[in-house]
Amino acid sequence: MTRDIAARRHHAILAKLDETGSVTVEELAHVLDVSRETVRRDLKALSAGSLLAIVHGGAIRNERSEASFASRRTVNRAGKEAIADLAVSLIGDGMTILLDSGTTTEALARALARSDRKRLIVHTTSLENARLVSRLGGARVFLIGGEFDRNEDATTGPETLRAIARLSADFAFVSVGGVDPGGYATDYTRAGAATRTALLNAAEQGFLMADNSKFGLVLPSRIGGDKPCAGLLVDQALPAPLAAKLAEQGVRVHAG
Repeated sequence: MTRDIAARRHHAILAKLDETGSVTVEELAHVLDVSRETVRRDLKALSAGSLLAIVHGGAIRNERSEASFASRRTVNRAGKEAIADLAVSLIGDGMTILLDSGTTTEALARALARSDRKRLIVHTTSLENARLVSRLGGARVFLIGGEFDRNEDATTGPETLRAIARLSADFAFVSVGGVDPGGYATDYTRAGAATRTALLNAAEQGFLMADNSKFGLVLPSRIGGDKPCAGLLVDQALPAPLAAKLAEQGVRVHAG
């Protein structure tokens, strides 16, 4: 319980920093209704994760950047492939599915291209995922429009969100930047979190995907749809405290 409360405070602090760029200990103590000493401990914890920089009397935003897409492809490749195979096992013939642009989702796109699924309709923000899934015979593949982000090799921004809002799908699969100690899916950027949240909202069932390198990782922006996600797909068993938090939220965990 204590860790969950601390996690919520951390998210509130980072959200405030997103708005203003800087905060004071006095201001946070008032907003969060906690002691100044508690705020200082929170700032120290977030500073240790490189999410902010402590300055005299408060803190400033220290943007945590995600590694390049190319380098992320090589991290825990076997784990991502196990998650991809698990995701494919959930997909039936004739389904409409939504895919984001993460490296785990790219592994899913590769697995789909090798599968025997028939008559799939796939919408994705990722150029590479569109190219990969197009190898699957009989699949109809749609690239979701918007501003092109060359770092992610994908579309993003307001136009992308508007395009997603017009879609309706059976399943959405999104890869997350982290799953924090409170059991919440997180992302490195607000834009990434907004896109993934929109994809979850556009599907009857939304699945999150996270390999074990993401467990317990606290990032600035939270991913969350209008309804509970259908499940979290992982490559190995979660630590017991994290599994308990997800169970409290009614999230089913599927291990590949």
